[in-house]
Order: sequence, then C-alpha cells, then structure tokens
Amino acid sequence: MSAQGPSSLRWVGNLLPGEEGTAWWAEVISCLAETTDPGQRRDYVRSYRRSVPKLVWNSWTSPVRYVAPAPVGVVYSSVERRGMDLAFTPEDKFGIKVQSKPGPRTIDQKYSVLLGLIVLVLGILGFILTGFANYTEMTDHAILGLFQTNGFHNTIYLILWVFWLLGAFGLTAAGNQGMNIAVGGALLLVAVLGYLGYWSLLSIPPGFNGDNILDLAVAVATLLVGGGLLSAGGRQSATAEA
Repeated sequence: MSAQGPSSLRWVGNLLPGEEGTAWWAEVISCLAETTDPGQRRDYVRSYRRSVPKLVWNSWTSPVRYVAPAPVGVVYSSVERRGMDLAFTPEDKFGIKVQSKPGPRTIDQKYSVLLGLIVLVLGILGFILTGFANYTEMTDHAILGLFQTNGFHNTIYLILWVFWLLGAFGLTAAGNQGMNIAVGGALLLVAVLGYLGYWSLLSIPPGFNGDNILDLAVAVATLLVGGGLLSAGGRQSATAEA
C-alpha cells in the first residue's frame, strides 16, 4: 500500500461534493500513515470501504454535512477535524451556482459545452430532414447518412442539449459531473436496448449501426470525461507537484 493511500479508495472522493472529497482523502491518508501494523491498516481500509455508501448518502442529503470519522480509536495529528463548521448552502447541496462570477471551466464542463453543441446541431439537422411527420415511427431519414432518426429522436437530441447546457453554465463542477454520470448511464442503456432492437420509437434499427455506435461512444466518453475522471487526474497531479 503506497504512502499516497490505497488506490481502491481514491475514487470515493470524486463522489463527494465540494471540498469534502479532499478532506476525506486527507483523513484516510493520515489514518493509514499513523498506523504501522499491516493487519490493522487492512482493517481500516475495509472499514472505510464499508462506510462509503453511507458517507456519500449523508454528504448529499444531510442539511449540515461533515467528513465521516475514521475507525474508532484513531487519533489524527496532521488533519484538522471538520464537522459543524462546514456551512450548508444550496450550491453545496444541489450543485447550483450561486456566485455571480464563476471560476475557470473544468475539463468536464468544457466537455458538456462541446457535446451540447453537437447534439444541438444533430437535432436541428434531424428536424430539417423529418419535420414533425411520422413523429414516433421508423423512417428512412438519416442525419449525414449515418444516424437514422425521426421527430421523437430529434426531440431527445434537443433535451440532451438542455441538460448539457445546464451542466456547463448552470451547475458547479461537481453538479455537472453528477449530471454527466446520469446522462452517460442512460445513454449506455439506450445503446444496449438499441442493439437489441427496442428503440423503433426512436427510429433506431437493431444491431450495429450509426445510432447505436454513437450512443455507446458518447456514453463511454461522458462517463469518463464528463464524469470528472480527467479533472480528478489533473487535481491529483497538481497536488503531487505542490
């Protein structure tokens, strides 16, 4: 186990809002650094793993959030305890910006801008092709000759544009990441069901085709890039350099 903390727990901080992930990770590292017995360290890691669901739930739902305490008996010397001093704000709880001057955009927010523009173009081109006729029926209309579509499918493109627009300009970085994870998961399900032939409502034929491949590619990219993986890597690199 490295001095930087167990790799099996590094992802947990990305699920916590605001600075709580950083504070929680600092506590984990401090706890393990002060424990020399390998068996006890393993017990502490298991304890942290078991506490993850409750920690994430409390972090996003409790009116006054806090960093969950470490296993019983551990005393920290290098990390200041954080408890009731963490103020609850609408931005922290819901991810909605309250600052009049937002900071620089993260990679995942830039991703939301890019994907929002792409689906907006697809929606507009789709409606130019299909109009509102045969709104939920299989058609032979294909955007750029690759992505089969109908009116309902075009509407979904525009709905996704609204979500990505909200994520890029209306939510904090953490809120945008959460939104992207939800959208990415939904698109992954759409890709699987589309391959199996359950999306005639969207004029998506079964099997390997432009629509299902696009849905799968965007789902994976949204989960990895839009979900904050690259931003988290950048934060860890900056922390290591500091």
